[in-house]
Amino acid sequence: MAGMTQMQAIRPTAISPQSFDIMRHMKQLLLRVPDDVHRRLAMRAAREGRSVNALATELLDLGAGTDQGDRRTRLRASAAAAGLLRSLPAPAVAPDERRAVLATTRGLGPMADALIAHERGQP
Repeated sequence: MAGMTQMQAIRPTAISPQSFDIMRHMKQLLLRVPDDVHRRLAMRAAREGRSVNALATELLDLGAGTDQGDRRTRLRASAAAAGLLRSLPAPAVAPDERRAVLATTRGLGPMADALIAHERGQP
């Protein structure tokens, strides 16, 4: 340590100037989530052998990438990114029967959206 300042002696050698270049391209996000969401993220991260930050970054990146297309496409992509999308074989339905079923549900989407928004306290 002869000839070294105290700061030089204690500065970690593992951090190189290139490490700081990476930090210039990253932003910090403070995110508040319910305890249950954090618990599930932590459990999944532990199962996958990685950090909550790495998992959250991947999920946010996938979610941000779904910001394209129509509402149904975005919803399906978000559900797939969250691991919630399941495909089930549907029984064959005659075209007339399918149209009749769809007619009975016509107009429910906006009403369901309004009810959910109202429950969440959104306008």
